[in-house]
Amino acid sequence: MNTGIGKRILCLVLALCAGLVMSGCTGRSGEEKAPSPTLAPAAVDLKAPDGDRTVRKAGDYTIYLAGPNELQLRTQTVHLEETNLKDTAETLVRLLLESESEMLGRSLALHRGQPPEISSGICTVNLEPSALWIPYSDYYKLSVALATTLCALDEISGVNVLTASQSVGLDVGGSLPMGTLSGHPGENLPVLWEQMAAKRTPVGADSGKTPLSAAATIYYPLKDGRGIGCESRMMNFPGQKPDQLAAVLVDAVNETMHRKDGDAGLPNLADYMLHMPVTSTLEDGGKLITVSFRENIEDLAAVWNTDLSCLITAMTCTLTTFVPGVTAVCVRVGEKLKTELPSNRYSVGTILGGLIHRETAEMFLTGSANVFFEKHGRLAVCEKPVERDMTDSPRAVLEAVLEGPDRREREAGFLPTIPENVSGDDILGIAAEDNMLLVNLSETFRAAIEAAGPEKEALLCYSIVNTLCLNSGMKRVCFFFEGEQAETIAGALYWGGEFMYNPGM
Repeated sequence: MNTGIGKRILCLVLALCAGLVMSGCTGRSGEEKAPSPTLAPAAVDLKAPDGDRTVRKAGDYTIYLAGPNELQLRTQTVHLEETNLKDTAETLVRLLLESESEMLGRSLALHRGQPPEISSGICTVNLEPSALWIPYSDYYKLSVALATTLCALDEISGVNVLTASQSVGLDVGGSLPMGTLSGHPGENLPVLWEQMAAKRTPVGADSGKTPLSAAATIYYPLKDGRGIGCESRMMNFPGQKPDQLAAVLVDAVNETMHRKDGDAGLPNLADYMLHMPVTSTLEDGGKLITVSFRENIEDLAAVWNTDLSCLITAMTCTLTTFVPGVTAVCVRVGEKLKTELPSNRYSVGTILGGLIHRETAEMFLTGSANVFFEKHGRLAVCEKPVERDMTDSPRAVLEAVLEGPDRREREAGFLPTIPENVSGDDILGIAAEDNMLLVNLSETFRAAIEAAGPEKEALLCYSIVNTLCLNSGMKRVCFFFEGEQAETIAGALYWGGEFMYNPGM
C-alpha cells in the first residue's frame, strides 16, 4: 500500500475515533450534542504565504444614492482595488458624499476628514456641519443611503450618522433621535421617512410623554481597562426628553455588563449614582449631560473588573451617539468634577472644564473578535478585544487565540487551546485564496501541536479554524508549516488539506 495513502487512512480512523464535540455559545449551558467525527480534509495544491496579504480583494461595490425626490435608492457600481475594511468603507462614503453633494446642491464631507469609525460591526459616519442645512427628510434619506451602502459590506451590520460629532434630532424641537440604521435596499424612501416622522412629538404636545422605540448603539467598558466595545439593539424609551433617553441608555450599559459577565450577582450602576443623568444647555447651544457618581464608584469598577475611565468613556459614547444635540458629558464623583481619565493604556490629557467630548471618549473604542477556547472539553466562544483598525485582520484575530483567556475567563471555565510557548512571531504569513485562508506557521508551532498530543489536537486545530472563519467570513482554512503542508502532527488529524468552519462537530 502507498505510504501516503496509508497515513491518510490511519489519520481518518483516528479522527473518527476522536469524536470531539464543540459548542459555539457563550454564557449558555447549552444542550448536549452527540459527538461528530472530524473528517480528513481534501489535499490542496497551493503555495504557502510569506507574510500577510489583504483579505479584501479587488472587486465591484455598490453605492446607494438617495438624492432629492427619489422614490428608491439608486445604485452606482464602483471598482476598488485590494484594500482593507477601513479604507473600503472610507472610499465608499467619500464617493457617496460627492454624488449626493451634486444632487442636493450642498457640499457634504466627512467631519475634519475623519474616516468612518468601525467597531464590532457598527460603523459611525461623522459629517461636516454643512449637512445641517439640508431638510430633515433629505438628511434622513442621506443617512439611509450611507447605511445601506455600508451594510452591504459583510463586516458591518449597523450605522450611526453624526454631524459635527453629535446626533441630529429629526424634528423642530431637536428631540427625535435617528438611532442606529440598517440597510434598506429597494424600499420606498418616502414611506421610510413617513415612518420616521410618525415618531415625532405632535405640535404642542409634551415630548416627555411621547414614547419611542429605536435601535441604539450601547458602548460598554471592557475587562481589565482594555477600552470600550459596542453593540446595537432595539431600545424602548418612555419619552423623548434628553433626561429620559439618557436614563434608559445608562441602564442599558449596566445591563450589557451584567450579560457580558454572566454573573447575575453583579452590583448595579444605578446604585452607585447620586441621581439619574441631568441635561443642561452650554453657552454654544449644545447640550451637556451630567452624570453624578457616589464616592465609592471605584468599587463598582473593581467588581466589574474594569477601570473608571473605561466606564466614563463608554457612557459618553453611548449618550453622545444617540441623544440629539449632546456635545459633551460631565462626570462628578461626590462633589468633585472629573477632569482626568487615568488609564494604563490610553493617554488623555487634562479635560478642560470637565467636558468630555466624543472625540476624547472614542480614543478608548476598540474592536472585538469572537475567539474559540476550550471549555469543559469542548470549544466555546469568548469575546476578546482587538485593535479597532485590525478587526478584519486574520493575524490580529489569530493572535487573540494565542493570547488565551484572561484571569476572569479562566475562572469562568475557559482554557487555552494553544501552548504558551507559541507567539505571534510564529505566524509566518496569512493570505486569502478565494474563500480560503492560507495560514503559514513556524516549526515551533508545529512542535507545540505535536507536544499537545492527539487528545488536544482537534480542539487546537478547530479553535483556529472556527475563529478565523467566523471573524473573516472565509469558508475554509489551509495550514502550512515553514512553507510546507504536513500530513500528520500529533496523530489525530490529517493536516494536508482544507479545514471548514464547523462549530457543531
